[in-house]
Amino acid sequence: MRFFVILIAVCMLTGCWDRKELEQMSYATAIGLDIPEGVDLKEKQAIDVTFQFSNPKLNIKGATGQGEKGEKSIITLTAPDFITAKNMANSFVTRQISFSHAKTIVVSEELAKSDMFFRFIGSALKEREVRRETSIIVSEGKASEFIRKNKPEMMIRPHKYYQFIIDRSIETGLVPEATINRLFAVTDGDADLFLAISGSVSEKKEGSSFKEEDQYIAGSVPKEGGNPVQLIGSAVFKEGKMIGKLTGEETRVSLLLDNTSRIEDMFVSFTDPVEKNYKIAIRVKKKTATDINVKLRKGPPKINVKVPLEIELLSVPSMVDYGGDMKKQMILKKWIAKEIEKNMIALVEKTQKVFKSEPFYWSLAVRPLFSTTKEYEEWDWTNKNYPYADINIDVQVDIIGFGKQLKESEMEKVKD
Repeated sequence: MRFFVILIAVCMLTGCWDRKELEQMSYATAIGLDIPEGVDLKEKQAIDVTFQFSNPKLNIKGATGQGEKGEKSIITLTAPDFITAKNMANSFVTRQISFSHAKTIVVSEELAKSDMFFRFIGSALKEREVRRETSIIVSEGKASEFIRKNKPEMMIRPHKYYQFIIDRSIETGLVPEATINRLFAVTDGDADLFLAISGSVSEKKEGSSFKEEDQYIAGSVPKEGGNPVQLIGSAVFKEGKMIGKLTGEETRVSLLLDNTSRIEDMFVSFTDPVEKNYKIAIRVKKKTATDINVKLRKGPPKINVKVPLEIELLSVPSMVDYGGDMKKQMILKKWIAKEIEKNMIALVEKTQKVFKSEPFYWSLAVRPLFSTTKEYEEWDWTNKNYPYADINIDVQVDIIGFGKQLKESEMEKVKD
């Protein structure tokens, strides 16, 4: 009996037979997907796959991770799909390629708008190394160009760059949380829109006009120097196919209306309601979850949405003393609530008229109203009801701080 116990213990402890040393592996940190030049995907299954590898030996102080060594860590090849491309690449990449550290999949708009996109990305489910939390970026141009021209100045490791910039952009609400897991959850649910991160490689464009800080799409932000890659706004997918775009402002609004999203620091500027030649800067936070009440009736449903927000005043260049004047505080609260409501109503109308569906995951509030899945599917939230629904939005604003206020004598000096 003791012999069998020892034998079983030995078998259980021999679990490192397939262990690979770090020196034997090439870790892909980013994967790019493009349609090959001159290929019709309806006639031939082919895709250009770009791999960006992390170099474990690159640990030089002050290095940028680019240049000759950076270029050697990026390869592009044509294959039937990006899983097959991994084995094809090992015909000239000496180490075994792994997807276990891949932080993002970059897809060109051309591929995202094709019927084949969801089929190609679906192969990610078959590969156990591809993580469900991998983010999806839709590039305005070629995905290979996006990866090759991405030159982070403060990051040696490319996987750290993708992790940090995506996490921070999601926290500020300028881009959505766009993971493979969410893509499949939304698409399989067949009721809502999926928002992917919108990206572009762009230097400063001639004639670029100044707008509010969140009213840009990727590639239109007026900037000089630094990394040419921009991430702002979102690409809209319906049933696994890209059908449009949202600006940074529209993306933020959609996330405020979505209880499954996370926003931490949303800094927004509004016209000063008292001195309209100036702008005020505020921090916006969701106080509690957005309340979505759906009432079924004969014909399209009625939807009442309450959005509780907390705001903190950060900058008042007009020098209006909102902190010491209750009447002006009420004017400020009503003004901000009205402006946010206006933006929300405009986005909702756009989703009803243009996209014929919503990216707010409101179907989660609708499903419990039906006894069976079949009954819900026959009612048809997306095509028959949401585009014609009567939607009322109520934004409730609480001011929780006014920042540092100048004394009356200091304000007079500044005005003089």
